[in-house]
Amino acid sequence: MKKKMLMKALSMVMVMGLLSGCGNAENGGNQDGGGDAVSTGEGTSADSGIADAKIALVLPGSIDDQSWNASNYVGAKAVEEEYGIKVDVVESCPVEDFDATFTEFGEKGYDLVLSAGSQFDEAIANVAPNYPETLYTAINGVISDTENMCPVYPKEYEGSYLAGIIAGYATENGQFATMGGADSASMNKCLDCYDAAALKTAEDRGIEGAKAQRAYINSWSDIALTKSTTDQMIDNGADTVHCYSNEGQSGAVQSCQDKGVKYVAFAGNKNEEADCVIASAYADFTKLYPWIVNALLVENTRGYTEVGLAEDVISVEMTDQCSEECKTAVEEAKKEIISGSIICKDFFSDKAK
Repeated sequence: MKKKMLMKALSMVMVMGLLSGCGNAENGGNQDGGGDAVSTGEGTSADSGIADAKIALVLPGSIDDQSWNASNYVGAKAVEEEYGIKVDVVESCPVEDFDATFTEFGEKGYDLVLSAGSQFDEAIANVAPNYPETLYTAINGVISDTENMCPVYPKEYEGSYLAGIIAGYATENGQFATMGGADSASMNKCLDCYDAAALKTAEDRGIEGAKAQRAYINSWSDIALTKSTTDQMIDNGADTVHCYSNEGQSGAVQSCQDKGVKYVAFAGNKNEEADCVIASAYADFTKLYPWIVNALLVENTRGYTEVGLAEDVISVEMTDQCSEECKTAVEEAKKEIISGSIICKDFFSDKAK
């Protein structure tokens, strides 16, 4: 790609009041997700492609959501720390302003415009062809019709599989409660892998009749609804709970804490939130974002890209409540996923495809 770098200064102009309705964060929703990346191999070092780059991040929600948007914002800050540059962040951008926001950054000559969620795919497809010198990236996106459309899909389902192993060792009765903020392909990829690993692990431990209940909250932020749904699933017999949501996840944690069952967290490290949280699995955006910036601006990677355990962007943090046997099993599964001995896509249901 012919990159348009502004070499006059390292400091960047903050996009203040970019568009009416788009909130801006001085230093900083929800997502939905193959192919292989193609690299031209033109880059040689981080400084060669990044030192003077103009980079922006567009978020669908608040950086205070304690999950998806907050994680992406932390990723932007990791880029700033690693490369010594500024990432301009627009938070809580409404759908009706997506096209205009991407257009504004293209007009201003930005080198890379990141966005957090597949809901940005359509707007990028509308705008990117008009600004071929600006790279547009949707985290969890899938559309790549032009060279400057470079979606990146974190294989969070690999983390979900590992979380399922942890749940399988934590359960005493083999009854799992699995919840998601939305019923989407990406969500079902994660929940399918979690359920498959949890059930297999429980059965391997000799637990008969293992079963996973699943519920979709249809909200990423409703703490009360998530709590009441979790209460019901625990009352129906679940002794281990997993919920992939944003703010709403706190409701599931509260329910587990109140009812004395185990909780395996996702989309962020929740291990310190309550005693019931025994582990957290998540895409580590402090690693993902620097990886993306280097791949696109230095290595000149183009097209749709998937990244996961092999690229060291998926993290699993286990507390002392996890047995050594469990920890060993998780480490072995990591190696098997990376080597291809375990193929997570084999566990996808039709709803995940």
